[in-house]
Amino acid sequence: MAGRDLQARERAAVADVVASTLRHDLRNKLASIRNASFYLMRQVKKTDLWSADPRVETFFQLIEKELTSAEDVLSKRAPPPTGGTRPRCSAREGVERALAEAQVPPSVEVVRDLKEQGGVPLEVEDLALLVRCLVDNALEAMPRGGTLTVRTRDAESGVCLRVEDTGEGLAAEAYSRALEPFFTTRPHHAGLGLSIVHRTAVRHGWQLDLGAGPSGGTYVEIQFTGLEAGAHDRNDVTRGSK
Repeated sequence: MAGRDLQARERAAVADVVASTLRHDLRNKLASIRNASFYLMRQVKKTDLWSADPRVETFFQLIEKELTSAEDVLSKRAPPPTGGTRPRCSAREGVERALAEAQVPPSVEVVRDLKEQGGVPLEVEDLALLVRCLVDNALEAMPRGGTLTVRTRDAESGVCLRVEDTGEGLAAEAYSRALEPFFTTRPHHAGLGLSIVHRTAVRHGWQLDLGAGPSGGTYVEIQFTGLEAGAHDRNDVTRGSK
């Protein structure tokens, strides 16, 4: 049952990333249409057609109205939950669920360093999904084997989770794009795992750090806090590589 629930949440997270990417692309296309319409309207106003046929102005007004309506639809988001007790779970349990679901090859050694005492402001299935995304990404970076290390510890702001691999690492220019939807350096991979983690961090106001590991490979570190969802809906959640 837990495995099916994790898969369902993974599908929902992928759908959320795809929908967000489509909304962004559509907003850009609508902006291009609006600019083109405005240019054409200015040119038509210089001709006799503008005053000779009142329907011309009406049609331009209709285009503007429909564009505004479409942008409003794309901008609507579900309101954050209010009232009640926010869920919390054990980071250790989320990590163990993720590792149990992951397909870890014999060539990869898994090191657990789970020292946290506090809770994470998520349902355990959602935390397991985040950890699973990070673990799968780390395993993909070690096709010839290596070491996967998962660490948790208590920090001043809450619980810190770090997933690190000893794989090939990323090129310097790839770090700036690693969190983008569909960006991947490996053929036949969707490039959505890190994007799902990043979107969740942004939504909850958590700090996410991505960089090169001390002995090669890549690490991703998340600082979980108890902030309300959406309290820091900004684009500078990532501190960048170290």
